[in-house]
Amino acid sequence: MKVIKLFLFLSIPFFAASPANAQSFSKGDVIANVNIGTPHLYRNIVRLATRTEAFKSAFSGTLEVSSVTGLNPIAIKGELGINEYFGIGLSACSWNMKIDVKDYYNIQRAGQIIGTDEIDIYKFKITSSSIGIRPNFHFPFEKRNNDLYIGCAFGITKNRLQVDFTSTDINKVFPDLKYDFSLPGGFYIAPSLGYRHYFGEFIGFNLELGYEKGAILQGGIVARINVSKNKPADK
Repeated sequence: MKVIKLFLFLSIPFFAASPANAQSFSKGDVIANVNIGTPHLYRNIVRLATRTEAFKSAFSGTLEVSSVTGLNPIAIKGELGINEYFGIGLSACSWNMKIDVKDYYNIQRAGQIIGTDEIDIYKFKITSSSIGIRPNFHFPFEKRNNDLYIGCAFGITKNRLQVDFTSTDINKVFPDLKYDFSLPGGFYIAPSLGYRHYFGEFIGFNLELGYEKGAILQGGIVARINVSKNKPADK
């Protein structure tokens, strides 16, 4: 209850400064935006994890992590205006991460080195995708080209791991293997405070501050139409 009271208190200045006929967001507005998020916290965490002894000890010899790359969280979000304050829609977001690892080692048999500088090469790819519903509350403004809102997506997440393995060690039974695993998923929760600015009636840009699958800040383009205005008036 304290959180709700604080939210209402912080909202008072927006209502007090806005006239009753504010139209920054309207009933019948259909809005879609495509965003990319930054920074990708998960990728930064993995970079740090690959430098730890716990990670290195899982391999046979001298480890080289040649790259940790991937696609930052990309989100597609749609919304329908219920009235000038509330909208409801869908949110879908996905990211992937690629980790290339080389494991250098010597082959030993009966305590004797019989081969040098063999390499096991691992290529990991992790993909995470989420989808959920997203209600938004819009703060009223007089100008149609400014839209400030707060919302949160709720849904499910699916994760996937792909592993490509190759080796220069001819003694290995399977020197070239590919694996595809379904990893445990979970809940998708993405709260955000957002702002949209339209250059005209239809096209603009938006920024969101919050948490979207490891990203804190999101930005992208937004498109808007009002379906209720396109309907013929009732006779």
